[in-house]
Amino acid sequence: MEQYVVFKSHGQYFAILVQNVDRIIEASQFIILPEVSDFILGVYEYQEKMIPIVDVRKKLFREYTEKNEATKVVLCQWEGQSLGLYVEDIVDISYMETSRYEEELVRAALKQGYIEQFLKLDERVVMQLSMAFLFNNQQETPPLIDIETFTDLEEE
Repeated sequence: MEQYVVFKSHGQYFAILVQNVDRIIEASQFIILPEVSDFILGVYEYQEKMIPIVDVRKKLFREYTEKNEATKVVLCQWEGQSLGLYVEDIVDISYMETSRYEEELVRAALKQGYIEQFLKLDERVVMQLSMAFLFNNQQETPPLIDIETFTDLEEE
């Protein structure tokens, strides 16, 4: 079992490995850059580096995350690069078990490249996001499936 940072976006639960996370910070003021993808909110200066900030909700669902007391930035490292993930709420930092949902989705041709694997946190299904997807500056339109669909797949 591995440890993950679990966060919420658009009512769904997502996770990334703790080993990819440097820190979780409160930040909402970013330096806006012209001519970048609309899910990139700008850059944030952190420890003498300029870190691009990606709005996870905008990247996945094409809707901006509303700023509130719960919004956070998850500072990540992957393959020598830094990135900040602007998320609606940090839910937990915990160890989770993998599920077998990928097998059903692969068979149904529904598994998307942004999903690394499916995890279980209590009774919740959590999607581990692919770091390659998060660090890719191209906008993709992943057809996300809601939790009820996963429950239906499990019952079959």
